[in-house]
Amino acid sequence: MQQKQSHPALRALGAGIAAALALGALPAAAASYSVTALPNGATCGPTSISDTGIIIGACNDNTAVVWSAQGTTVSLGRLPGGTYSLATAVNNSGLIAGEGDTGNGRPQIWAQAASGLQNVFPNNGGNTHALFVGDSGFIGGFYTKSLGGSPSSWKGAIWTRDPKDARKWNTTDLPALSGGVDKKLTNSIPMAFNRLGQAAGYGQTDQLTGQHAVFWKSDAAHSIVDLGTLPGDWSSIAWGLNDAGQAVGESHPPFGSLPVLWNSDAAHTAVALPFPQGDNYGSAHLVNNLGQVVGYSGYATPGTWNTSGMRQVIWRDGGVFDLTSLLDPVSGAGWTVTYVASINNLGQMVGLGMHDGVLTAFLLTPQ
Repeated sequence: MQQKQSHPALRALGAGIAAALALGALPAAAASYSVTALPNGATCGPTSISDTGIIIGACNDNTAVVWSAQGTTVSLGRLPGGTYSLATAVNNSGLIAGEGDTGNGRPQIWAQAASGLQNVFPNNGGNTHALFVGDSGFIGGFYTKSLGGSPSSWKGAIWTRDPKDARKWNTTDLPALSGGVDKKLTNSIPMAFNRLGQAAGYGQTDQLTGQHAVFWKSDAAHSIVDLGTLPGDWSSIAWGLNDAGQAVGESHPPFGSLPVLWNSDAAHTAVALPFPQGDNYGSAHLVNNLGQVVGYSGYATPGTWNTSGMRQVIWRDGGVFDLTSLLDPVSGAGWTVTYVASINNLGQMVGLGMHDGVLTAFLLTPQ
């Protein structure tokens, strides 16, 4: 599934959007989604779904879970002494990673093992977050070691199991943007990884006005690229990444947020994604290998941060659509999509929605 060049569907996405905008109208979506309420979905929420259909998350008792093939939630437990655990990433083989504490409330990352949850990076009680598990078993995330009052920098990292000792993990830090004077004010925080080991997120130094979306390559140095902003904007963030190397996120004009797709060409060309009619504020958070982009959209009163009408949207088939409007009328009756946590490369999504007035976890499946 890994590709060195852009997936054809992703190349078509930008062309389709441009054509639709030129015509002044957006086409109707080609398919709708069936809705399945997840078992225990009123008390447990999903965080991710693999291409093989494995769904993970956490429940109201602050414990990580996986949804079993039999339709139940299975507790994954906690780290020794822990007060909570959260499953955040799963690969296609079922290896699960997440975060939890050891009694002090401070998140450390873990990987599922036969003996229970294995503490991957016991960094002196620091603050660590797992975002992704590659099919080869690596874990991608970010951390900082200081939780005190003094400034400290955040770092992206990749953890790989020590080939000589399966109880240990090796840490590779991702580089930060150059040019900062005070290194304690230099942050490099990935928000997404892909199977190639590439990452996307944002970087910040004391010499930048705001944070900039960045991309980390999969070369030996994990070279960092400043993705910049849309013309005239002051800051940006990348939230999602697919296996073709396309990143999605947002760019910020004054009092604004614009959804963006950065392509995987040499220049990482940025494309401003269109809004539904009447909207002017939004962000793109997820992208899969089919070129489907998920985010949110709404209206912001010009010159203010006052927003209204926020809804979950999907960019696909050359257009942008309110996700709730794409639900199958039978299985989707009584549902409103409020949050999409994850989309896999088959187009399945997991998240939270209101079902007859009750917040409930769901699985959306393309029809």
